[in-house]
Amino acid sequence: MNMKQLRSILVKEPWQVEIMRHIYNDNLDMLSTKTLPYRTYEAQQEWWKENKSHLKAYLYEPIDRPGKFIAFLLLRDRGGFFTPTFAIQKEEWGRKYGQEIIYDYIEKANAPLSGSQLQSNKAICHINKKVGWIILGESDQPAGKIDLLYHPGINPAAKPSPEIFRSILNYLELKETDFTL
Repeated sequence: MNMKQLRSILVKEPWQVEIMRHIYNDNLDMLSTKTLPYRTYEAQQEWWKENKSHLKAYLYEPIDRPGKFIAFLLLRDRGGFFTPTFAIQKEEWGRKYGQEIIYDYIEKANAPLSGSQLQSNKAICHINKKVGWIILGESDQPAGKIDLLYHPGINPAAKPSPEIFRSILNYLELKETDFTL
């Protein structure tokens, strides 16, 4: 799917990591299916340096406003599957950027995905259902009830190998015995 409203730029430089940090800190209440720390400049740069070999990160700018970065995407390689994290500046909410970013990360991952969503975030729950995320379970977290999610990736008919599906269940802290591999 080609993006119609946004353009993504691969994160490589410290100034890009800093833009990600600002959007991340501004959205902690909506990102937090698990408790996440507020990040200082130094902590974010150190975190990036330690983790960038397992990450693909992108900033998004509206096509009609080049240079105005309004969102980020972080894809973490978990070995056979990816976990996405993204956030959009709050003043940009409601412009259908979320759905475009989700389709983009499914394409960029080109592999199965796993993640979670706050049940109270009705907008993301609606979009995730629409783009093919499957709820495998739920969990109680300090931020509230969350859904534990799986997405087959770019080809919804493809099934992951049993080893990868076991890894996804393990990541989500779900019991293998509850699922057919």
